[in-house]
Amino acid sequence: MRSGELGPGFFLLAATSLLLISIHASAQAGQLDASFASGGIFATTTTKSTANAVAIQSDGKIVVAGTGLLGDNFSDALIRLNTDGSLDTSFGTGGVANVPPPGGGNTFGFLALAIERDGRIVAAAANFASTGAIVQVARVETNGTLDTSFGSGGFTSSTAIPFVTSGALALQPDGKVVVAAGVMARFTATGQLDTTFGNGGIASLVNSTPTQIALQSNGRLLVASGEAARLVFQAQPAAQPGTISRYYSNGSLDTTFGSAGTVASVAAASALLLQPDGKIVVAGALTSKLNVPPTVNDVGFGIVRYSPNGAIDRTFGNGGVAIADFGVNAPVSGAFAVAIQTNGDLVAAGAASGKLVSNSVTSSFGLARFTSSGQLDTSFGKGGTVITTVASGQFSWITGLAIQSDGKIVAAGTSQFTFVFDNAYVARYLAQ
Repeated sequence: MRSGELGPGFFLLAATSLLLISIHASAQAGQLDASFASGGIFATTTTKSTANAVAIQSDGKIVVAGTGLLGDNFSDALIRLNTDGSLDTSFGTGGVANVPPPGGGNTFGFLALAIERDGRIVAAAANFASTGAIVQVARVETNGTLDTSFGSGGFTSSTAIPFVTSGALALQPDGKVVVAAGVMARFTATGQLDTTFGNGGIASLVNSTPTQIALQSNGRLLVASGEAARLVFQAQPAAQPGTISRYYSNGSLDTTFGSAGTVASVAAASALLLQPDGKIVVAGALTSKLNVPPTVNDVGFGIVRYSPNGAIDRTFGNGGVAIADFGVNAPVSGAFAVAIQTNGDLVAAGAASGKLVSNSVTSSFGLARFTSSGQLDTSFGKGGTVITTVASGQFSWITGLAIQSDGKIVAAGTSQFTFVFDNAYVARYLAQ
């Protein structure tokens, strides 16, 4: 090759560069990540599974908690995915750990989870007992087997935590586990009721429909209560007000918070998180558009932000509230999960639902992203919102949301054909 002449390697490099530029230019925040699972979506195929919560391990693997099938009975189930969305076959059986509830029988499944520093998984399950449905906590080893050093054979044995329609779990830095359902309880790191909490380990709640727990840096507990994504029936969004209450680390109500320990939320308080600066974020369903009668009003995603002491943060959104309306094709929508990105943007996820017809409705996975100041992020999806149909003609909703270290958004949820046939889904979205 003569001096100054361009060789074939140059043209290959140039073509590759142009291809990468083209791919980058076509990618948009809110699009499904095509490198994950199948076109961005992982799906179970049992028609007997649900996904209620999701968490990301320190190595990037994704853990999903919900319901599975073991023999002829429903089971508490965990699924672990590799970073590419494939089943992690080193976990459970082929990537799935179906955990039979104590005493056998059926269950509503795992409803919340957290991952300990050593990688063990702590999850709260709504299981059946002779007294009715109760919430129990399980600890699972990194390979998917029950940790028999926890509680009794891996499960807490208390029957004092009644399950109503929702529940939540939080892991303290000292390894203690706080769980809320009809009441709130705290367990030691070995799975025994912590008698220093409440009355013998049990504390009463201001509102008995808790949806999420968050632990403030001073050890106080925030409990959101309101409209939750149901574990058994379709998660119909409802624009009903919710509440946040704060409790001392001993389980007693902190009356210095808000008004006598509780603040109201105009959004349904289906999800809760704490920002790094201590501000409190609540997400749920909220009236998003007023329509001319007899057309009913639209319901969309609502986000409310508070100061650490419970005062409305009026610098956020419009007087402390941010709203996302999903348009004429999804006028009955609501958020059931919320997460925060490293730049302070807030991602809410839930159901983007159509109109109720003959007591039935179809919906898709819905997401919305707001800037740290509470404005819809128009660089995300279509004008700040994303609708993903994971199963046509079914009712689908997201209940779990997590942000990867690279910023990608992981959403876990369920699609329901009838009250009997369900499938669990995990979708991953680009963040930029």
